[in-house]
Amino acid sequence: MQYIWLFLVTTSISLLLFSNPNAILTAMTTATQNAVSLCISLVGIYALWLGVINVAKNCGILQSLTDKINPFVKKLFGTNNDDISADLSLNLSANLLGIGNASTPPAIRAIKNMDDDNGKLTKGMAMLFVINACGLQIVPTTIIGIRASLGSANPTDILLPCLITSLVATVVGVLIVSFVYRGKK
Repeated sequence: MQYIWLFLVTTSISLLLFSNPNAILTAMTTATQNAVSLCISLVGIYALWLGVINVAKNCGILQSLTDKINPFVKKLFGTNNDDISADLSLNLSANLLGIGNASTPPAIRAIKNMDDDNGKLTKGMAMLFVINACGLQIVPTTIIGIRASLGSANPTDILLPCLITSLVATVVGVLIVSFVYRGKK
């Protein structure tokens, strides 16, 4: 993948150097300004949502959600190991609440515990990857933040469409993994 990006960047810069050398500096300056502006806008929104989520976590809402989905997780991932199912439940709960940074450590622990050192992807590993890749969230904070920073009149209009599409993607992904790994552990 790094060679593809290297090729694209090298080709773009080469074409700009020979066709319009002044455009390189303008493009770099504009892109940098846009990136910094977006980051500053997102920091405020992330700070707000992470504060709300931290309060919810301290109130026990995250743990309560984790406890409620644990039986479902054991069945979906096919594990009887309480440590693995607890990590999986915590990962899924954090992702549902839009706390992606809090969901990563339990996912890594779960993958390490599911790994049987034979170099093969297990059903549980594949299921975790697919569910996390589908991005099912109740509150898609990043998208709302980007829409707000770009001046959307109502940045939360995206809630229902995001929920529906990510739910459909998750269901399809789970069905595909279940089909591929049917009869396998």
